Amino acid sequence: MSKPLKASEYLLSRISLGISKGLHNMKVLCNAFGEPQKSFESIHIAGTNGKGSTAFYLASILQAHGLSTGLFTSPHLVSVRERFRINEKMISQGELDSLLLRIKNAAKIANIEPSYFETLTIAAFLWFKENRVQAAVLEAGLGGRLDSTKIAKGRIAAITSISLDHTEFLGNTKEKILKEKLGILKKGATLVLGNLPKELIVKCPQHIKAKKITPALQVGNFGKIYIKNAELAWTIAKEFFGTDFNETTARIALKNAAWPGRMQMLKNFILDGAHNPEAAKILAKCLKEKNFPPLPCIFASLANKDTKGVLKALKPCISVCYPVQLENPRARSAEEICEICEGLKIKAMPFDKSEICGLKKPILITGSLYLVGKAIFELSGKYGELREFRGLRSFPNEFLQKKIL
Repeated sequence: MSKPLKASEYLLSRISLGISKGLHNMKVLCNAFGEPQKSFESIHIAGTNGKGSTAFYLASILQAHGLSTGLFTSPHLVSVRERFRINEKMISQGELDSLLLRIKNAAKIANIEPSYFETLTIAAFLWFKENRVQAAVLEAGLGGRLDSTKIAKGRIAAITSISLDHTEFLGNTKEKILKEKLGILKKGATLVLGNLPKELIVKCPQHIKAKKITPALQVGNFGKIYIKNAELAWTIAKEFFGTDFNETTARIALKNAAWPGRMQMLKNFILDGAHNPEAAKILAKCLKEKNFPPLPCIFASLANKDTKGVLKALKPCISVCYPVQLENPRARSAEEICEICEGLKIKAMPFDKSEICGLKKPILITGSLYLVGKAIFELSGKYGELREFRGLRSFPNEFLQKKIL
């Protein structure tokens, strides 16, 4: 007889199941646990880029207004614990392990095999319920129409942006991707839109559009795009609170909010998880706004991403590219990245960790959130800005990774 799986082993066993194509498992599990998603107000954040920062900023505003606030995001950078926060505090490893084992047992009784993301989503719902969370900000994992978080049926949903990404799941046009993401919207809910072009806005149902706030908002991430994401969070919060919304409280909350691994500036490094051309264009624009000269760049990418499009957008920002390969069957090899760089006339050289101290600072680390996560894991002991990652147990999003930095 095989030994029962431990919590971490059970979660790892979910990765090979891939992505679920429906809400059946979520409905079964929510029913088994007494519909925990109905115990709190939920706000959905969907979109291609900017979901995480918008959700983080919004949760900060809600908490500052005195609400016990849950935040569920993905992917994580170092530890799966990052995905679960109540009032900015991550779930403990013991709490998470206990939840995972309860879900494992419930799934066995129901004779279902929940995916990795479904397992984490129901864990978030349970944790929020048992800690009497009043409001939860839920970042959609992929798309919206069939996303596991949709079962929470929030009264407000937001779309941050739309660009071509995950086309194998969501469709090969922006219109198709928008339709999938709009699927997160329940009947009668309020839709709030962020940075969408006019040709897509006209395809949306009745909505509220985020607008420029004056005086300008301040946040902990650099780049004007993050001000726009904060304006979207502001608009959502204002809709949520109505006359109870306090502008001074919101401004103070945003000023202290910094979403890790995205336009994050350290003394010697700039970290950003730009993994599609649109995100890379945004990164390039933000670096230009700060008047950075071309920088040495440590770069990685998955083979299913538009690596050429990302590097093309970043070309003006790169002095030398140092490609690295993530340990994953879907990872693009360093040699492939070098060839792409050669075609774009970007200088590329093999990465040698021993030479990193001699490189001109700051060093840009980008191309994949998984790469940024590994960098944060290895740099957390050196930078106060990364202190919350110290002591976390590294855990894969989709795959085990080797040490890079």
